[in-house]
Amino acid sequence: MDTNPQAGLHEETSFLSNLPKTEWKLAANTTLLHWKGFWLIPVIIKSAISVESQFNPLPSDILLASFPKAGTTWLKALATAILSHDSNPNNDSQTDQLQTQNPHELIPFLEMETFGENASRDINQIPSPRVFNTHLSYSILPESVKKSGCRIIYISRNPADTFVSSWHYYSKMFGTKIPLEEAFDEFCNGIIVGGPFVDHVLEYWRENGKENVLFVTYEELKEDPHKHVRRIAEFMGCSLSGDEIEQVVWQCSFERLSQLDVNKDEERVHWSGSKFNSFFRRGFVGDGKKLLSPEMMERIETLAKQRWEGSGLELKVFGA
Repeated sequence: MDTNPQAGLHEETSFLSNLPKTEWKLAANTTLLHWKGFWLIPVIIKSAISVESQFNPLPSDILLASFPKAGTTWLKALATAILSHDSNPNNDSQTDQLQTQNPHELIPFLEMETFGENASRDINQIPSPRVFNTHLSYSILPESVKKSGCRIIYISRNPADTFVSSWHYYSKMFGTKIPLEEAFDEFCNGIIVGGPFVDHVLEYWRENGKENVLFVTYEELKEDPHKHVRRIAEFMGCSLSGDEIEQVVWQCSFERLSQLDVNKDEERVHWSGSKFNSFFRRGFVGDGKKLLSPEMMERIETLAKQRWEGSGLELKVFGA
């Protein structure tokens, strides 16, 4: 009898060769497979299957969900600072983990760092409440997660701004120089890891309002950070004073985080291969309108409106 878990995983993922596939040009022609309605790289599919079979979520767990380049780094920083203040009301520089560690070092990526073929974090060593992040769509999350009562915070962002941020990030990461228009066409057609973006956002929006799901936007956090940091803290079960909320807002501001040595370091590298400084580019709202032509803006906004019609999700949620 074969007890090798990798052999079992190979059997579970043998179907991958039969999935529809395409080449993602922005990522140097990386192969994407179409699985359960979304385009993913094979290693993520394998890891998602490992999460499904091995992850035992706890009611106290907190899952930070997002589409790539929609506010993940900021949400990780906020969750770290909120929990730090909640457990240590007299928080000072000695306990400010964000001073010396990048937000991505502090909160592990569920489907890539804690499970799968190249897991690098021991889930048993993560203190309670355990906090993870994921880029998996809601429909791909294991049923065990949805039934566990664990809290899910989803952050989203204006479609045009998400595209522009991803274009800059992946161009730098893969060294590709394809025209903006070509990358935009891929994005609108859903050809990006985790895509289609509009479907990813819609799935979590439909869960918004449930007791254990909170939907926040990058734009509302920029517009009124104190209000929405308090909202996130309360959802996480943390009671912070007005002064503590002020501290969290400052600690996690783009202006501060982008200037910390750890986040400017060009030598330290994220598990994905990205340098830590690549996670802090501009932190602006409205980059899409500045870079995209009126025709491109019309196309992406029409795409979102048509896909989200009847759901209650509208572009104005993102300040558009």
